[in-house]
Amino acid sequence: MLLFALVIIWGASFVAIKVAITDITPAWLAASRIVIATILMIGFAWITKIRLPRGNHEWGVSLVLGVIGTTLPFALIGWASQFVPSGIAGLMMATNPMLVLLLAIVALPDEPPTKRRIGGLVIGFLGVAMVIAARADPQFSLPPSSTLFQTGFDWSLLAYLALLLGALGYAINNVVSRRATNMPHTTRGYGALLTAAPSAVILAILSEPFPDITAMHINSITAILYLAILPTWIATLMLYRLIAHTSAGFVAQSNYLVPATAILLGAWILGEQLAPIQYLGFGLILLGIGIAENLFKRKKVP
Repeated sequence: MLLFALVIIWGASFVAIKVAITDITPAWLAASRIVIATILMIGFAWITKIRLPRGNHEWGVSLVLGVIGTTLPFALIGWASQFVPSGIAGLMMATNPMLVLLLAIVALPDEPPTKRRIGGLVIGFLGVAMVIAARADPQFSLPPSSTLFQTGFDWSLLAYLALLLGALGYAINNVVSRRATNMPHTTRGYGALLTAAPSAVILAILSEPFPDITAMHINSITAILYLAILPTWIATLMLYRLIAHTSAGFVAQSNYLVPATAILLGAWILGEQLAPIQYLGFGLILLGIGIAENLFKRKKVP
């Protein structure tokens, strides 16, 4: 039930981002949801006695998790969502397990590269190429009224690159978290939000004008609150409980289910439609992950 709830919460977050960015810029959207979630997390940590990170090492880990694994992906995905459907934003997050495998080759010596893993990565990235290849569809371009559109630059390609970088940020988050085995899961989340909040606010101040809150539509405000309370705060607590009672492998199933949920919710709520080649690309991404993770290995009959 917790896994199902997480899949719905995370899958719906891409639709909420698409709604929110109609009234707020991407960096301020990231800052708003992180600051609200951090305030809630501070109160929860005080009640439940979640400890703060200790020492330079744990604060260093928290800084990486907060800045690279939270602030930057939130801002990049929000920016890209201006130019692509929410379903595509969710679909590109399916590359996260592939990027984790790629980083693990370098950062995790106990997970050495094999022909199977390399073959799975090649198939998966072929799927990514197919998804990006369909960006020529008119719905993936900037609106004609945009001044950026007048330059003739293919900004949709840059949006896909931003989504890949966002997924890479999450992958770095996963790898760093794996290495921080002596740090409690709850402390990691607490420290990540504490470092993400100031970095997100600084990024927003330096890159975008302050939003006019009085002019925001109620739908955008609701979407921001949803993103802050559910995907950024409560889902984190649910994730830690799920990991504690099951396993990382069980939780990893969300990597396959969240993109599909984002596509379905985008089609149902926002009326989005993806090109057939993009669905095929999504299938190749999942196939590549399955091969790399050896999910198709036959069990020996005793």
